Amino acid sequence: MNALSVVLQLAVVLFAVVVHETSHGYVAYLLGDPTAKYSGRLTLNPLHHIDPVGTVILPLFLALFHMPIFGWAKPVPVNPARFRDWRKGMMLVAIAGPGSNIALGAASGILLIFLRKLSPASVFFAIRFMREGGPLPFISLFVLLFIYSFLINFFLALFNLLPIPPLDGSRVLAWLLPRRLLPGYYSMERYGILILFLFIYMDSYIGILNAMASPIYYLLNRILL
Repeated sequence: MNALSVVLQLAVVLFAVVVHETSHGYVAYLLGDPTAKYSGRLTLNPLHHIDPVGTVILPLFLALFHMPIFGWAKPVPVNPARFRDWRKGMMLVAIAGPGSNIALGAASGILLIFLRKLSPASVFFAIRFMREGGPLPFISLFVLLFIYSFLINFFLALFNLLPIPPLDGSRVLAWLLPRRLLPGYYSMERYGILILFLFIYMDSYIGILNAMASPIYYLLNRILL
């Protein structure tokens, strides 16, 4: 993978995870919890959100090894005690993150359709650049950027909806579980990061991440071709 592709993907990941975490904090604020606001996290300034491992090292590693790109930023602080219904509030806050990535991915898809109609050649050069390198016209740079934005944002949304603590899907599952099962489920959170990294390691054998990426690539091909 060439340096330009790596830089563009890292830029997209950074923006995607910053919007993701800011959305968590903003929905929490709307539901009555100003913790994120008072912590200075209701901002798109990446310096307030960067996690060295999740925002830089992991996405760079995945990009260099041609794997689906994802990552995370520092979690936004939330105080569920300030919600009228703390279980429902935490679910809505959790959904806001993947929802923001789906919105960004959809917007990228719409812009790709517009660019394809405006300049079909720009799509051709962008796809050729991804496969073989070579010259990249200026307008094709935007095509390439929106391709990466489409792929990364939709994959990030699906990945975060996995019911593995501390991913957002675990909050949705907690809202759906009977109350009697919650103590045992929440006790798993202390091992969440270990479970997550074990899942990522084991995925090279079980292929769930690639299976998640397949429909996203299919949609992208329908948009571009």
